Amino acid sequence: MPIPVGYHETIVTPEASRSVEAYWSFTAEKAGGGLVLPDGRCDIILQYNIHSSDVPVPIITGPATQAYTVEYEVGDRWLGMRLRPDNGCALWTSGIAHAVNTVLIGPEALALLPKLATLNSSNLTISDLSNTVGVMTTLNINRWVSRALGALHTSGGRMQIEKLAEFVGCTPRHLNRIFRSHTGLSAKTYAQLVQFHRTLRLLQREHLPITGAAFEGGYSDHAHLTRAFRRFGGFTPSDIPDELSLPTLFP
Repeated sequence: MPIPVGYHETIVTPEASRSVEAYWSFTAEKAGGGLVLPDGRCDIILQYNIHSSDVPVPIITGPATQAYTVEYEVGDRWLGMRLRPDNGCALWTSGIAHAVNTVLIGPEALALLPKLATLNSSNLTISDLSNTVGVMTTLNINRWVSRALGALHTSGGRMQIEKLAEFVGCTPRHLNRIFRSHTGLSAKTYAQLVQFHRTLRLLQREHLPITGAAFEGGYSDHAHLTRAFRRFGGFTPSDIPDELSLPTLFP
């Protein structure tokens, strides 16, 4: 399935940064709308129209577990930086657990990140956003959370939380507590998001049949797969939207 025309993404490798996962931009060449899938990450975004002199609108998102639709007109442009999943707490601090599916727009975004107020030109670049916000880092990267994220992505989200806690060396209760304090989500919810994205790729890019994708993705049956797709995408495995942008996600 094609990525919408006008979307560009630059991945920041895990070795290069513990703060930003990717820089991205989208410029609408025609009016329309697009489905944004949840990925459990936080984004810092500027939105404006390249044909207008209006001041860009700052947008900050919390970790998402629900899909939503964005409508756009010709020339509408978004510049964004997607934070690593365990770095949402650097932006939202102790409020990360209450920021799930939250979108701050305009003054609310500026209240959380006042630096964005200096980006008031209609001729901006990703570098302007990056340089203004600065390198956001969690001062105390938690070894349990980092190891758990790596294991979840390696397993495609199929690792049970009890096994995950045993693997990283702590109790399930402690793992969930620190996982939520860093990402805003429980380890189980994050694992389900990873599982959803991996299985969606198996269907879209590997062209596996639905039954085969459900088995490979770790779902118990077709009905289980369908429930997950409805929950996180709002569609069924047999009715995936024609144009869907899949972010490149890593721990």
